[in-house]
Amino acid sequence: MFEAQKLHPISYISCLIKTIKQNFIVIILFFFNIQDFDYTDSKQYIWPAFLLILFLFSFIINATKVFTTRYWIEGHHFIITYGFFNKKRKEIDIQRIQSIDTSQDVVNRLFGGVILEIKVPSNSVKLEIVSKKQSQWIEQSIKQVQNSVDLTDETTEASDQEVQTEMTSQQTIFKLNLKELMLMSFTSGSIVLAILTLSPILGSLQSVIPWDSIFHQFQNIAKAAYLVTAMIIISILIIAYIIGVIIEFTRYFGYTLAEEKHQLKIKHGLLNVKSLTVPTKRIQAVIEKQSFIRRLLGYTSIYFVITSDGASAAESESASGVVVILPFMKREKAYEMLDYLVPSLKFPTVETGLPKGGIRRNAQILAGIFLAGGIIGGYLWNIWALVPATLLIILTVINSVIMVRNSGMLLSSDELVVKYSQLIRTRYYYAMKDKLIGFEKRQNPFLRKAGLAHFNFSTAKGAGSLDIGLRFVKAETAEELKLWYLKEEHHEA
Repeated sequence: MFEAQKLHPISYISCLIKTIKQNFIVIILFFFNIQDFDYTDSKQYIWPAFLLILFLFSFIINATKVFTTRYWIEGHHFIITYGFFNKKRKEIDIQRIQSIDTSQDVVNRLFGGVILEIKVPSNSVKLEIVSKKQSQWIEQSIKQVQNSVDLTDETTEASDQEVQTEMTSQQTIFKLNLKELMLMSFTSGSIVLAILTLSPILGSLQSVIPWDSIFHQFQNIAKAAYLVTAMIIISILIIAYIIGVIIEFTRYFGYTLAEEKHQLKIKHGLLNVKSLTVPTKRIQAVIEKQSFIRRLLGYTSIYFVITSDGASAAESESASGVVVILPFMKREKAYEMLDYLVPSLKFPTVETGLPKGGIRRNAQILAGIFLAGGIIGGYLWNIWALVPATLLIILTVINSVIMVRNSGMLLSSDELVVKYSQLIRTRYYYAMKDKLIGFEKRQNPFLRKAGLAHFNFSTAKGAGSLDIGLRFVKAETAEELKLWYLKEEHHEA
């Protein structure tokens, strides 16, 4: 299809960054050894020189791979070769290619580079980095080959212009505007996201910041320790919330969902622009995630559960097997969109309500832990430690009541629907029977005596599986689900 192509020159910068990550410990050792370096002692040059040689050797290996990498299309195969002494060659059947994804950070955008990932079952490859023009060229050439083979199989003749039109036909079906993006960022779980991001940084600064010198200045207000602690906690939460909002905003900036043939094209990002392809035939289940605040505002988010891409999927955005499709949309419009995107599912309303015996069982363990913590804190420090413990116990009981009253499930001849409600969030799971790969029913002697049980259905998710189920349902209901699943398996056999 075209001659052998080289990687973008910026690949050498990416190669240098990769080498620094690989030799992080070597670099730390190098700087530790030159702190008290005696330039007059020739023996002291040996160890730093050895570390420098290790780094250069690692960089040369990575740079050699970049320098020798070539790729081209030959017939119905995408071919990649690399290596100097040990030449390696990969041939990918273009008809097996499921998706072509790209990502472009700030540095790549400045130099016109793109990280291109071609995904096929168990043999995905990544080209790091190609030019944007080459990326578009590769994608168009692969689609042209796939379309021409499809037309040949159907014994249909078409002109090159018709093939090109079908290949490039892409319809935008959803775009997140700036107002919705702002509202989405402010109503997301950004505090948790920011804390997870900042925790490693704060941990590394703990031994550097002179805490004793700082708190020495506050000896006069030592009696107001609780007020100071509360102010510090509130300040940290506010900062974490702001940082989390910024992270969410930059991640989903310019979010666009488009449809092309039997694939969904997703593009989003401000600093790191990502393009993701989701083949509709790989959809295993649909998940709706709705936080408490978004439920009050009438908004929700929709995710697709998909199967694994291949060997390199561990580094891709879809590695977990759960891909956001509609990150923020009015719930009614979201389900109108789902009817179009997944016509095989009907998305019926769930009948809620589980046995009341689950209220105590859902709350007793966690409430017991909070109570014990409050008693220990009151005994060792101050009786006021029981106040937050009591509040947490009350929230745990409320959460348990909501789980029992608002959770539920619904079965039809070919569809499973599960609603799992909690105090701060609600999840809906939709899956076709033919996508379920397992069923599990759990009962201990206490549950058996109470006539209760747990159940889980499994469906493929990434390289693993996703469990869809509920706790503390009626034992008869769990048994009916088991018979329903086994009957379906027998029918399929």
